[in-house]
Amino acid sequence: MNRRNLRRLVWVQAAFLCVVLAVCSGASAQQKFEWRMATGRTPALTPYHEADLNLAKMIREMSGGRLNITVFPAGELMPAFEIFDACRNGVVQMASSWSTYWTTKNTAFDLFCSMGFMMTAADWMTWLYEGGGLALGQELYAKYNLKFFPMAVTGPESGFRTTKPIHKLADFKGLKLRTGVLQTIWVLEQLGANPVRVPGGEVYMALKLGTIDGAEYGVPSCDWNMKLQEITKYWVTPAGWHQVGTVSDLMIHMDSWNKLPEDLKAIVEAAAKANMAWSYSKANWDAAAALENFSKAGIQESRLDQEAQDKIESLCMEFMERESARNPDYAKIAKSMVEYLKKFDKMRNVEGRFAAGSSLKKYPEIK
Repeated sequence: MNRRNLRRLVWVQAAFLCVVLAVCSGASAQQKFEWRMATGRTPALTPYHEADLNLAKMIREMSGGRLNITVFPAGELMPAFEIFDACRNGVVQMASSWSTYWTTKNTAFDLFCSMGFMMTAADWMTWLYEGGGLALGQELYAKYNLKFFPMAVTGPESGFRTTKPIHKLADFKGLKLRTGVLQTIWVLEQLGANPVRVPGGEVYMALKLGTIDGAEYGVPSCDWNMKLQEITKYWVTPAGWHQVGTVSDLMIHMDSWNKLPEDLKAIVEAAAKANMAWSYSKANWDAAAALENFSKAGIQESRLDQEAQDKIESLCMEFMERESARNPDYAKIAKSMVEYLKKFDKMRNVEGRFAAGSSLKKYPEIK
């Protein structure tokens, strides 16, 4: 073959390769993905379940149907506490619940759910998106073959709804109380209570059967839809001392995540962030109506005295110090969180009564 023909052949092959690459690129851009999302929530757990559905809807619409996510509430594919392993192992591509459920894997997961006496919803969004929290969360979840995004946030939770009034420290002794956050479990133990972890879908029956004396679960509208007003008489306040603001985690199987084209990755991240704003406003809007409903149902407020509040706050800080000394992952995240709060306290002091949240009486010492 002479040089001229060889050059012509090279050009033809190059042109053919360009056409193939263009076709493949176009096919990739239009590739559709069908994902399954397992959650730790049931439809009764509003607005959390609604946030799951809203996220899937936004991703589908923003992607033009290229990424379609079918949501499976707790129990449809697997129990609530099993979705972490199901997602990390690729049984489902996506999952969502509350990270405190995964503390048997690593106690640092407790820090991406909620904390006692600290981290309002505004704090969560500021720390996660601007204060380095998101990067720390993604580093932790990546150890378990998972991509992490926060996907919903609510303000102060209702707190404990009980069959007996609780006003002072002694009233906690011997009570069986359902809670989820590791920090709150430890605090209750120090107060002489018997904390237990029960999935949301089982709380009503546990209260009805007397297996537990009280439970905290979610925001007021969630508690109302769970019909806790039918089986409890007292609402222990101030509401939300144990969970001032609560984040729901979005877990994505890392291999599945890596297969997504960049534009779909961007859509998932943007939808999760938008869902944070939607869930916060939804929970706030519904809370006022739920408060009125509980009042009409005859639920009585049982307010903790100041001694009890001060003691509980002190115990919350002590737990963070103790756990930081045991777990380097926990310490790294807790230190970032505390540094953010100390820095932002200066702004809270300027804002005074208009601040989003309040300063702590004492900070945990995170080394």
